[in-house]
Amino acid sequence: MYLLYVFIGLTVGILVGFMGIGGGVLLVPALVYVLKMDQHMAQGTSLFLQLPPLGLGALSVYWKKRQVDVKAGLTCALGFLMGGYFGSKIAIDTPSRNLHELFGLFLVVAATTLWWKPEFSISPIADTETNSLIRLLRILLMSFGVGVAGGLFGVGGGVLLVPLLVVIFGFEQHRAQGTSLVALVPPTGLLAFLNYSAAAQVNWTVGLWLMPGVFFGGIGGSWLAEKLSSDVLRRVVAILVLTMGVWEASEVFRR
Repeated sequence: MYLLYVFIGLTVGILVGFMGIGGGVLLVPALVYVLKMDQHMAQGTSLFLQLPPLGLGALSVYWKKRQVDVKAGLTCALGFLMGGYFGSKIAIDTPSRNLHELFGLFLVVAATTLWWKPEFSISPIADTETNSLIRLLRILLMSFGVGVAGGLFGVGGGVLLVPLLVVIFGFEQHRAQGTSLVALVPPTGLLAFLNYSAAAQVNWTVGLWLMPGVFFGGIGGSWLAEKLSSDVLRRVVAILVLTMGVWEASEVFRR
């Protein structure tokens, strides 16, 4: 069983490094369907894994390539921290059945955004405005909304943050991924995690066994991301996320 935990952690870690997104988008379904956890418990355990800086190894690869906007990343971290608290408060009082539906819808929206983002351009803000206060405030507002979704579904939020940085703020793909990892290094899910922990919705043992795999998988995934076409990689992940979303949404009809 412990080897299964390590394998799940490695798989999730590779995705974290590959796309610069929070591993919860894969981890939560894996905990529910492979380890048979309740939806709330899976989300709380996923948030537990976001407390240590497990994405630091993956971030270092992007950092060496100078594909990180530190100010934007820290602003996103602040938005995640505040938004996650409100999202988790909503989640605790939401029946697991409804969370399945909402989580599935969230994944479908995220997958659609991942697939189509190159074709859209919503007044992107150039990198030359990095120090603009207005730009940072817009990023904060956007990341707050993403943080609410992250707290509600127990995910890091990067699966939405990366495409939104590209679509709205004109980030290049790899730069968006590196910046997203900055937002995932601080314990941005702390307030959300505390809400789940207070409700006894965290499996500490499973979480601890998953952590090494997530860390080392993240390094490998980020290294591969530098070698592969970002467009091909993005669309493969979009298909995977869409499949999980449809499965989650349809789960309520199979019960």
